[in-house]
Amino acid sequence: MRLALIICLVVSVTACGDNSTAPSTGAAGTTMNIAGTWIGTIASTNNPTAQVGMTLTQSGADVTGTWESTSVSWTGQISGSVNGASFNGKFKFSGTAVDGTVCTGTANVAGPVSRSTMTWTSSSGVVGGSCPASLPVGLKIDVQHQ
Repeated sequence: MRLALIICLVVSVTACGDNSTAPSTGAAGTTMNIAGTWIGTIASTNNPTAQVGMTLTQSGADVTGTWESTSVSWTGQISGSVNGASFNGKFKFSGTAVDGTVCTGTANVAGPVSRSTMTWTSSSGVVGGSCPASLPVGLKIDVQHQ
């Protein structure tokens, strides 16, 4: 019995000893899965807040998808990657100005993600070609998983 107790103690110490890696909390070291349908708002410092819907797919850390505004004529593609509980990627933008001109651009976005909410921001906003309307600046995208 004493020998069994000693062996159990040695195995326990060996299993726990000399490992400086803390247990994962889901944020670091684990790639959050953000695939699915998301609904929320897209706001900028120079345009009114608009409703937005996104459909994302994910393979490993790589994320792709599409988005569209349900309240204005904006659509686009999303690409990027998830590292732990953070997203870093591109938000491609296509919108129709009042005169019918199609304006396009891309915003580099980043921010925290969870299984239920995401907030992505871009201080520079959408950078693109010439457009008769102002492209969105200071983006903030807040969405909830559906």
